Amino acid sequence: MVIPCSKYHAHRALILASLAPGTSYIKGLSDAGHVRHTIGALRKLGTRIEVRGDEFVVHGGQYSPRQQQVSVGSSGTTLYFMTGLVSLADAPVTVVGQKYFQRRPIGPLLEALSTLGVRLDSPTNCPPIEVQPKRPTGGHVRIPGTLSQWISGLLLLAPFATGPSTVTVEGEFNERSYIDLTIRMMAQFGLHVDVSEDGRRYEIAGNQEARPASLTLPPDIGAAAFGLAATALHPSDVLFRGLPAVPWEQVDHPESDLLRLVAEMGLPMTPDPETGLVRVRHDGVELSPIEVDCRSVPDMLPVLSVLSAFGARGTTVLDNVAHVRLKESDRVSAMLQLNRMGGRLEARDDQLLVHGVGIDKLAGADLSSFNDHRVLMALAIAGTRAEGETRLTYPNAYRISYPRFLDEMNAIGLDLSTAPGGRESRTTQVSSVSPGSVSPSRAASTPIGDLVRRWARQRPTDEAIIDVGAGEGQDQTLTWKQLDERVDAVATMLLELGVAPGEPVAFQLPNRVEFVVLSMAIARIGAVSCPLMPIFRQREMAFMLRRSRARVFVVPAGFRGRDYPAEVAALLASDDRPPALAHVLVLDADGPVPAGTGPSWHDYAEAVARQVPDHEALDARRPEPTALAQLLFTSGTSGEPKGVLHRMDALTRAAAMEVRHLGLGSDDRIFIPSPLAHQTGFLYGMWLAVVLGVPQILQPIWSGHTALSALRRHRGTFVQAATPFLGDLVEAVEQTGETTEALRIFVATGTAVPRGLAERATRTLGAAVCGAWGSTETCLGSLSAPGDEPAKVWGTDGRALVDVRLRITDDDGNVLAPGQEGNFEVSSRCLFEGYLDHPEWTAEALTPDGWYRSGDLAIIDESGFVHISGRVKDVVNRGGEKVPVAEIEQLLYNHPAVRDVAIVAMPDPRLGERACAFAVIEEGASFDMAELQRFLDERQVAKQYWPERLEIASELPRNPTGKVQKFLLRQQVQRLIDGEGHK
Repeated sequence: MVIPCSKYHAHRALILASLAPGTSYIKGLSDAGHVRHTIGALRKLGTRIEVRGDEFVVHGGQYSPRQQQVSVGSSGTTLYFMTGLVSLADAPVTVVGQKYFQRRPIGPLLEALSTLGVRLDSPTNCPPIEVQPKRPTGGHVRIPGTLSQWISGLLLLAPFATGPSTVTVEGEFNERSYIDLTIRMMAQFGLHVDVSEDGRRYEIAGNQEARPASLTLPPDIGAAAFGLAATALHPSDVLFRGLPAVPWEQVDHPESDLLRLVAEMGLPMTPDPETGLVRVRHDGVELSPIEVDCRSVPDMLPVLSVLSAFGARGTTVLDNVAHVRLKESDRVSAMLQLNRMGGRLEARDDQLLVHGVGIDKLAGADLSSFNDHRVLMALAIAGTRAEGETRLTYPNAYRISYPRFLDEMNAIGLDLSTAPGGRESRTTQVSSVSPGSVSPSRAASTPIGDLVRRWARQRPTDEAIIDVGAGEGQDQTLTWKQLDERVDAVATMLLELGVAPGEPVAFQLPNRVEFVVLSMAIARIGAVSCPLMPIFRQREMAFMLRRSRARVFVVPAGFRGRDYPAEVAALLASDDRPPALAHVLVLDADGPVPAGTGPSWHDYAEAVARQVPDHEALDARRPEPTALAQLLFTSGTSGEPKGVLHRMDALTRAAAMEVRHLGLGSDDRIFIPSPLAHQTGFLYGMWLAVVLGVPQILQPIWSGHTALSALRRHRGTFVQAATPFLGDLVEAVEQTGETTEALRIFVATGTAVPRGLAERATRTLGAAVCGAWGSTETCLGSLSAPGDEPAKVWGTDGRALVDVRLRITDDDGNVLAPGQEGNFEVSSRCLFEGYLDHPEWTAEALTPDGWYRSGDLAIIDESGFVHISGRVKDVVNRGGEKVPVAEIEQLLYNHPAVRDVAIVAMPDPRLGERACAFAVIEEGASFDMAELQRFLDERQVAKQYWPERLEIASELPRNPTGKVQKFLLRQQVQRLIDGEGHK
C-alpha cells in the first residue's frame, strides 16, 4: 500500500513558498483535492508553480492576481489560510468557493483579520469576501480555540504586518498539533513566532521577509490510518510504502499520535527488514479498548470509532469530542450509524463511547457519508467487515483528501466500487465477498452480444449510443432496447448473406451508430469484425480485403467528400487480383447501388429493413466467449500492415481491466473521438461502454471545439484518445472559456504526453490526464490512474494493470533490474492470437516463454511505473552512445516556440548515426539551431545528446492513432542528405 505525502505539509509549504521571493523546492507531490484547490488559488494570484519530476517548484514573490475572483474550491483549509493573505496582493481580490461555502460562517476569523488591519467586506460573515490590497498593521487579536485553521491563518499573515502582532487563544483549545506544525514550517521559511509555555499566546514581529526553502514532504498519517484500520480488521500481510518504521514521536505529522494509539490497541506494526518500512502481518487479531483525548487527533474519530467498534472488545472512550461536531459534518452523529451494522456506540455529553463487538457478525447497511471524506472512508472500511453490501452516499468525497483510497483498498483485497443514482443518492458500494464492480474474469466469460441483451432487459430506455455527427440539435440517440433490436436485424441479414462462424466481415465506416450495431451483430453470430480505417484508399484497401478474405463489405455512400462505392467499384475493376467479395452493402445510398459483374451490391437500409429476426437461428449461432472476434490491421509506423487476431474474451477482459484500474462505473459516459476502426476507439470506447452498460458518445470528424460542445451537451466523463486530441481539446477550452464540467479522466495514448501539456490539461480540463502504453497485439499493458502521484500520472506511461506482467530485458533475454533501460516485454491474458497468415511473424513477436516483444525501449522504476524511452528501431546510436530520444523530445516540447517535435537518426560516416530534430513551430515564433543548443545547454543536457540537425516542418507525419511515423522522417532526412551530397 502506497502512502501519499502529507497534505497538511503540502498546504503550508506551497503557501509559504509563494510568499518567499525566489524559488523554493518541495519534494514529494500531493494531489489531494484540498491541495489542488490551494495550488489553483495561488496560481490565480500570480504565483508560478511547476511540477518537475516528483517535486513542486514554486516561484514566490508579490501576489499579482490574474483575475479579481479567486476560488478556494471546496477546501476549508485554503479558505482559512488564504483569506487574510490575499490582502498582500497588489489589487483587490474577492475570495469565493463552492456554493455551499456561502453558508460556512467564519465570523471570528474575519473579525480577527480586521483587528490586524485587513480591509475586507463580507456582509454575511461567509464567502464571498472582498479584500482590499493593503498590508495589515498588526495588533492584538483574540480568537476562539475551536478550529486550528483560524489560528494558523492569522499566524501565516502576521509576519507581513507593518507592526507587531499578538494572537491569544480563548476558550477550549483544540487541535494544537496542527498549529505547532504551522509554526515549525514557518521557521523553515525564515518566519519566527514566539509561543507562550501554555501555547495560548503567540507574539509575531512585523516586517519579516520569507526566504525560499527546500524541503521534503513526510507521509500522510491521515491516509495511512485507513490502511491500518483495514489491516486491523482482516488477516493481513501489507507493507506500507512511504511509512518509515520509526517511533511515532519521530514522525513529523500532526496526527502522528494515531500510530501510538493503534499500537496500544494491539495492531502488530513491525519494521520490514528489507525496506525499513511498516509492515502489518497477522492471521487475525482482537484489539484492546483505549481512552483517547480527541483534541490531539480530532480527525481520527471516525476511523478510531470503526477500529474500536469492530476490532476490539470492551469500551473505548473518545473524550473531548464537542469540536469534532464542527468538522465537515457532525462526525459524532455520523459514526453512530455503525449501530445499524451491529455496532454499539452512544454519545454522552463530550464523549463518544464505543462498546466493541469484536468479531461478532455484522450486517451491511445503507448509510450516509454526509459528503465528509473521513466519514465516507471510515464507514467504507467498516463495510468490508459486514456480511452483504454496504452502500454509502456521496461516493467521491474521498477524493478531496485521499484520491487513491479506492485503488489502494482494492489492491490489498477489499472490494469497494461506485454505483449510479441521482445526484445525492449515488453510492459507494462496499462488499466483503464479491470481487469488484467489474470482474475481468466474470466479464470475459460472457459473449459481448449477451451483454447488449442484458442491458436491453435491465435498462431498456437508457441511452446506449449518442451520435453527434449531424451537429448540435441533430444528435441521433439509440436506447439499449433499440440497439438490441437493430443488432438482431443486422445479425439476421448477415446470416441471410451466408456469413459463417469465424468468418471476417469487413466494413469501412466512420464513427456512427451503424458501426456499433454492425460490430455487435457480427459478434452475436460468432463472426469476426474486420474494421478498416475510413482514411485508407485503394492501395491499402486492396491489400486488406484480399488478406482478410472477407466476402461481405460495408461502406458509406460518402464521407468527407469521398465516393466509397465508386472507389470499391474501381478497385474491383482495376486490381489484378481483386478481393473475393460476394456482397457490398452501401449505407445512406442515394439512388441505385452499383450493379454488374462481380459482387452483389445492396442498399444497407433496405437489406436490414426486410429482416424478421429468427431468434432461434440467432441463438444457435451464439459463440463461445473464446471465439475469434476481431481482425484488426495495424496502421503501422513502418512496413506491411499486419492482421492481428483477437478472441472475444481477451477483448472483454482488457476492457474490464481498465474499468477496474480507473474505477469507472455505471454512471460514466464514454466519449469516443478516436476512430472506432482503431483499437483505441473499438476496444476502449465502444467495447468498454458495452461491458459497463453505459452510453457511448460518437464523434465522426475530429474538432476540438466540436468535442467540447459534445462533452458539455452529453456530460461525457471518460475519453481515451491520442495525445494530439488532448492538445486540441485544451486549446478549445482555453479559447472559449467553456469547461468540460463532467469529464473525469482522459487517457492519452499513441505517444508520450509531454509533461507541460499534461499539467496544463489537468488544470484546464479539471480532469485526470493518465499516461498509458498499449498495442494492437497486447491491448493496454500499463496505465496510470487518477490517484497516482502527479509525477507518475504525468511523467510516465503508467503501471501494470492487474493480471498484466511487465519486464525489461537485455538483448540476450536477461531480465534487468528496476531503473535499467532495455527491451520492454509484456505478458497477459489479453495477448493476441497471432498474425493472420504469418505464423513466422507471430513466433518472432513472442519470446520462447511467451512474452510479447513490444519493440519499445523502456525503464521500469522502483515503484513499477513504466518510462518508454523510444523504439528499438528509432534509437539514435551516436558512436556507441545511445541518445535518450524521448527525454530530449520532452525537453524541446517545453520550449515556448515548439508546438511539436520528433528526433530521428540520420546516417553519419564517422559516428554511424547522428540525431536530427524535426520541429513544428508556433505561429509567429522563431526557432533555429542556435536556440535549440542554447535551450538544451541551459538545462545541462550532455552535448552528445544534442540533435546535430534541425528541420522545421509544417506538421509531423502521424498514423491515425497519433504516433509519429518516424520511418518517413528518416526517409526525408536521408533524401536531404543525398541531395546535399549530389550538389
